[in-house]
Amino acid sequence: MRRFMLLALALAACDDSTAGRGDDGLDAAPAPDMAEAPPADAGPADDDALPPGWRRDAAPDPTGVPAYVEMALAPRQPLFTREEHPQATAVVYDRYGDVVEGARLSWDVQPPGAGTIDGAQRLTFQREGQGAVRACAGPDVCGRVSFFVDDAPPVLTVTSPERASLVVGDAPSITVRGTAVDSGDVRVFVNDEPVSRNAADGSFEHTLPATFGLNRIDVIADDGVRRPPARVVMEVLWAPQSLRADARGVDLPESVVVRLAQGLLDQGAQLPAPDEMGVLAVGDIAGLLEGFLSRAEPLGLVPDPVLAEGDPLSLRVTAIRPGTPDASLILSDDGLEAFLRLDNLEIDTQGALLVEGERFDLSGTVFVTAAAFARVRIEADAEGRPQLLLEDVGVAIENLGGRMDDSTAQAVLDTFGSLLRGVIERFAEDTVDDLISDQVPNFLEGTLDDALGVLRHIPLDVDEEPPVPPIHLDVGFVLGEPRPQARDALELGITGRIDQRMEVQPPHPDPGIPAEGLDEPPPYPAGAGLAIGARLVAVNALLHEVWRQGALRIDVTSVLPAQVMGLIREARVDGRLQPLVVATPPGSPYFFELQAGELDLFATSPRNAEPDHYVLSIRAGLTLEVGDGGIRFGIAEMPDIKAALVRAGGDRPILPPDTLGPLVAGIVWPKVQEAIGNGLSLPIDPIVVGPDVYGELAPSLQEIRVVPTFPVAPLVRRGWFVLSAGFEARLR
Repeated sequence: MRRFMLLALALAACDDSTAGRGDDGLDAAPAPDMAEAPPADAGPADDDALPPGWRRDAAPDPTGVPAYVEMALAPRQPLFTREEHPQATAVVYDRYGDVVEGARLSWDVQPPGAGTIDGAQRLTFQREGQGAVRACAGPDVCGRVSFFVDDAPPVLTVTSPERASLVVGDAPSITVRGTAVDSGDVRVFVNDEPVSRNAADGSFEHTLPATFGLNRIDVIADDGVRRPPARVVMEVLWAPQSLRADARGVDLPESVVVRLAQGLLDQGAQLPAPDEMGVLAVGDIAGLLEGFLSRAEPLGLVPDPVLAEGDPLSLRVTAIRPGTPDASLILSDDGLEAFLRLDNLEIDTQGALLVEGERFDLSGTVFVTAAAFARVRIEADAEGRPQLLLEDVGVAIENLGGRMDDSTAQAVLDTFGSLLRGVIERFAEDTVDDLISDQVPNFLEGTLDDALGVLRHIPLDVDEEPPVPPIHLDVGFVLGEPRPQARDALELGITGRIDQRMEVQPPHPDPGIPAEGLDEPPPYPAGAGLAIGARLVAVNALLHEVWRQGALRIDVTSVLPAQVMGLIREARVDGRLQPLVVATPPGSPYFFELQAGELDLFATSPRNAEPDHYVLSIRAGLTLEVGDGGIRFGIAEMPDIKAALVRAGGDRPILPPDTLGPLVAGIVWPKVQEAIGNGLSLPIDPIVVGPDVYGELAPSLQEIRVVPTFPVAPLVRRGWFVLSAGFEARLR
């Protein structure tokens, strides 16, 4: 049985296909090891174990007839250069697996021209590429072993544009120029597009369409042999405009615009009743004003509640209740027109009236219906605070009546032109005048100032959490220019500033902050009551200042997993460019994309004297979360990573660039993600209108809290992202 198995294996070995694919010598592979031939005294096998047609007394085939040839190259390596001369060896076996000593062999190299072999079986390679050396012990008994020849990878050089440069201009294109030099044929690809190459000097040129932000340029020179091929991955910034930072930070001219539509100022709705907890919720500014006035206690503003003292009239006001206020706010070309109507303004009185020697009690309640008008201009002061400047005011008492305890006092009050009625009319008029000309503008101004005040100083402090460094910045926004449009909307242009707490130098040459749409208005969504537009350059300026503090200089050695510690002794990342946030094209699952490029990764191995230098290009989707806690960008967990080897620290890099992506995604990316994510979180405190605005007029009012709502996704266009919003003001 064993003899039969060896015989079958030997017969299979006679087929030349076991040693190679064809006479071209490609994909040659050595024959498998053979078992030893059976001993000469091996006993005969049973008849049942013999192949069909064989008899027990049949004579075996003669030994020493070549059946297959086993070949090898020494040294055996994936690539050879033309300077190397490997030794070819061949061993001939018969069909029993025994070596055929002294078998005559004929040698050649396939395909023709790939190389030669001398009498000592030393190879001389004549050109780069794939080939095989063949040895034949007979017309149909050959062995072959393949080889690959490559003197060196193509020398790939990109001469233009410069790595990490900023291209500013109107024409959105980038021209890539360079050379790819190799002793053989080489193909050039730029961002996966084949590019023609001048055969004489290896030069190539290709123009790419540019998009705002980091433009990844991935150039490959492929000679068909070297794997991975020569590659240059670089980033170039393109933007129609740019901003420059100074040593302490960066100015953000009108980086935020808040637009309040006329409908948000006054929806014309009736003031609702408070809930069971006494909280009144309104959804427009006129409703907020009405709710505030309904809680007002105007007596506290009266400098002297004694209206008259002596004979014939002594009169004192003991309480004032505002009744049912109805406020209307209408935008004009330079500000606001405020209309206020007070139904059933109640004034409690005490005193006495002397008529013909008889004194009558003036205790009772006077009911007043009053209408008032004020026109105010909206401006910003030198410190960026809103101001409402009174330009015109008018008050009319439409109705005055009362319920006096004494019938004679009632009759006097009801008499037009009476002394009592005149004193009370003047007091009511003065009270309403104070409300419309002073208290209402002060309340609106203070409410607006408190709403914008949360933006005036936003500290950004992130403690150090190795390997991510700490971040300390101050961000502030102030009112620049109010732009009212009659019966349409009020725009509040807000300028900003990001401040370093001490002078900092960028870790690398600073090309500037890419910007677009600096001259474009925000693309407001149709029908939005409240719209908040923010320029993307404000977000990118924040990332720029985080980068300047060295947030992308990260030593990731401490987070390397144990399984790679023997391979990589030390690893660190250094971002040559600031990360950017850009808008994504239509159809993307994300509104924004985070771009991080020119990330140098230096990995030190025990076997190399110098660290391997790689360059990384990363893209990741971003989500946007907006609420009363602030603005937060969420970063996708799975980034798109491209890696290229810039320089190996020894004979071979620790890892091929193509295999670096998964390692970076698992180890380096979470730390980059954390560092950038800290810079993308902008905390904003809730908008709370303080007692300094209303305390004197409404001391029983505990709190006014304005809660913005964001019912729809942002609109991203022309360098802006615009949030459609509403708000709910809660008075408690």
